[in-house]
Amino acid sequence: MEMTRKALMDICKEQKLYRTPSLNDKLYLNFKGFVSIGKDLEEYVNVRALFLEGNAISTLEGLPPLKELRCLFVQNNDLSEVSGLEEISNLDTLNISNNRICKLSNLSCCPLLRTLICTNNKLDSVESIAHLAELTGLQTLDLQNNDITDPAALDVIKQIPELKCLYLKGNPLVSNMKNYRKTVVSSMPCLTYLDERPVFEDERRLTMAWFRGGVEAEREERRLIREEDEAKKRANFEAMQQIRREGWRRRREKLGLPPGDTDPALDDLSDEEYVFVEDPPELVAARERLAQYTARQDEQEPSELSEARQKLVSTGVTLQEGCSGPQAEEDTRAYLDSVKNRQQELDQQGKGGQTPVVDPLDPAMPALERVGDVDDELNGLD
Repeated sequence: MEMTRKALMDICKEQKLYRTPSLNDKLYLNFKGFVSIGKDLEEYVNVRALFLEGNAISTLEGLPPLKELRCLFVQNNDLSEVSGLEEISNLDTLNISNNRICKLSNLSCCPLLRTLICTNNKLDSVESIAHLAELTGLQTLDLQNNDITDPAALDVIKQIPELKCLYLKGNPLVSNMKNYRKTVVSSMPCLTYLDERPVFEDERRLTMAWFRGGVEAEREERRLIREEDEAKKRANFEAMQQIRREGWRRRREKLGLPPGDTDPALDDLSDEEYVFVEDPPELVAARERLAQYTARQDEQEPSELSEARQKLVSTGVTLQEGCSGPQAEEDTRAYLDSVKNRQQELDQQGKGGQTPVVDPLDPAMPALERVGDVDDELNGLD
């Protein structure tokens, strides 16, 4: 598809842009099948953002002198080199990802370039990115998913003095280079973001210590950072305490209380309220005796407990240990039998013409929550 004047006008009409070319500051020409840049684009002299993504453009030659252009997006095209930007001197952002670019060039003509995105291309050597050293104003560089293997490529990137964000993930040098992150951070003082996470001040201090003296220096720097954090916390706590004391002094002055730096609300409390009363000796002795009777696995019963048990048995008292086995099942059945017998008595009274009266306070009548539950249990016993 040719980028003719009519095609541009139709796109502006479709996207509800201005029909007068000079009134548009954005132009969306992405995914339209253009194979080249037409000369009719020069009418859009005030465009600041030009979107040419997803076409079949093989060269940027023919790009008119758009003096106001700040952002140019030509990713997902068929570019093999960068050219034709000589008249775009105010360009700030350039996206040339997903093309066939083997070498970066012709970018120094854009002195205001701050962001360069060049992912998924064919950059594979130091020579292919050597031109980056001339881009002294670059702040964000994205070279992900290329084929850069030589660690010397970092020597080129280090020459960019104001670089703040660097993305190299997906290149072989990242995985092949020992201490990659520490090396990059220590060599780029302005870097604030590397690959997947930001570069904080503590990390930079640790990295610089490692660069100066290795692992031991890094450990010492980590200890200093920890001490500094604790000192800051103590200083904040003491400052807050000072603010509270000052407030209490002013409050005491307004209330006409004696001078001091304590909370006036605590003046009515006596010192005795802060004394913890010790347990009486009798309670302590009782706890010690009780501890002797505490059942422990694989231990014999204390002699005192055995003697007390024998005395109770000799008087005719039956001792029954709590259990959850067969004895518990027998107790449950005895309870249900008593309920069944009581129900039969009530039925007989009803047959004799008497209205059965159930006293909820009668101790002989068990407390039942739901009649349906008792009926189910009785049916289970029949």
